[in-house]
Amino acid sequence: MFDDLAGKVALVTGAGRGIGRAYAEAFGQAGLKVVVSDILDEEGEEVAAALREAGHDAVYIRADVSDAESVAGLAKRAADTYGGIDVLVNNAGLWGDLDFASVFDITPERWDKAFAVNVKGVWQVSVAVAPYMRDRPGAAIINQASTAPYIVTPRTADYTAGKAGVISLTKVLAKSLAEYGIRVNALAPGGIATEASLNKSTNLFTESSIAQQCVKRAGQPSDLIGPLMFLASGASGYMSGQVLVVDGGKTMPA
Repeated sequence: MFDDLAGKVALVTGAGRGIGRAYAEAFGQAGLKVVVSDILDEEGEEVAAALREAGHDAVYIRADVSDAESVAGLAKRAADTYGGIDVLVNNAGLWGDLDFASVFDITPERWDKAFAVNVKGVWQVSVAVAPYMRDRPGAAIINQASTAPYIVTPRTADYTAGKAGVISLTKVLAKSLAEYGIRVNALAPGGIATEASLNKSTNLFTESSIAQQCVKRAGQPSDLIGPLMFLASGASGYMSGQVLVVDGGKTMPA
């Protein structure tokens, strides 16, 4: 179904571990050339090396998505390496680093850092990469959103507000980049059992939490691969500005 992706170039931010690594590995297995990007050099290099060892074409490029100069360098190096970019996944974000806290306990510094990575980072990378995606058939940007804006807990105001911003930004980018032939959509995962999620101070995968889902189990990174490939491929060629929720049926936004 996703054969049209073979030979294309995918750039995944935050690909050194967790969901981002799963995305990079899936793209490699589908025959794409993969640019692995992160600020975690050891992890990022290991992911790229593992992909190459498995017979895939991959390279690691360090970039801090909150820094404009770093992002510009990432976009140029990725395009210079492979001649352009077809798929961008804005996966880099702060989540495991943010302890649950009330609105009274979140500091301005924490708020600014969360928004610099989770929202400004999506905007900066998209704007930097878009010129290298322009007029490439099937060009697609996929932003990592979350179901947090639909659940709205009082413990993660900076993360929740930031992911709501990603959802809004996805729609703005879809409108803004349409003239260049670039589709922009978002994936909104629910609770996914990654190292970061499992190490949170409050268990996200309790029986009571899973009982609220239609699918009675914890989500895994592998559950996001089908939706990811769908949004990256021509199978979703008539979709842009949309948010695809993948959370076992826990939330059902209109």
